[in-house]
Amino acid sequence: MNERRTKEPPILWVLTLGPFFSGFPALLLMLLGLSAPVVSLCIGQSTDAAGLLRACRNWCVFLCVLIALGVLVTLAVTAFSIRKLAAREDGRGLIPSALKLGAIILFLEILLCGAFLVKGPILSVVVDAQADLQQIRAGELETETMWIYPGSTLAHLPGPYSGEHPSPLTKYYASDESLQSWEPYLFPHEMGFEPEACYMASKPLEWNEENVPRYQIAYTSRLRFVVDVVPVNG
Repeated sequence: MNERRTKEPPILWVLTLGPFFSGFPALLLMLLGLSAPVVSLCIGQSTDAAGLLRACRNWCVFLCVLIALGVLVTLAVTAFSIRKLAAREDGRGLIPSALKLGAIILFLEILLCGAFLVKGPILSVVVDAQADLQQIRAGELETETMWIYPGSTLAHLPGPYSGEHPSPLTKYYASDESLQSWEPYLFPHEMGFEPEACYMASKPLEWNEENVPRYQIAYTSRLRFVVDVVPVNG
């Protein structure tokens, strides 16, 4: 009888601390969604604006699913621990501790995941990418004649990008003829776009008008994915 009692406490502690350990699988699921293999799987062979927008949307939706699964793991482990403790006469006194621990872990997960979904950003990217895809399908793109600013950078998909997958986009800054602001635009590498010359801020406007080509750019409204670009003469 005494031997049995000495074996029971470790089991009870494992059941009581189960909700705490469930937080680690939730974190691993989130990291899985950010890993290079998952990002590469979502991007696949996508190269044009529509394909990259779909990849961006699908990847962020997959991240949302993984985050939800992490929260469900904590709920399931907490429920399992309480059920097992309730089935043992010597474990019923530990039910409040397991409940409190499960509530704390669940609160922290929701707080962390909520911040990740909003600040990542993830939810906004899903909404923006879907809206841009519908805009491409409807053929209702924004079209502006713009100057291109000197310099460019490789760009990744919008969202909590891990940086391990090759960047499929080039970011240029461009402005309309008013030159009031220079906004970033994402050019898919498939377009092979490279401006012949860029706007020279050190030169007068008249010089730029005579020597620097402008481009008619068709792009999506939300994430500014460029679908078409044509040089404008004169």
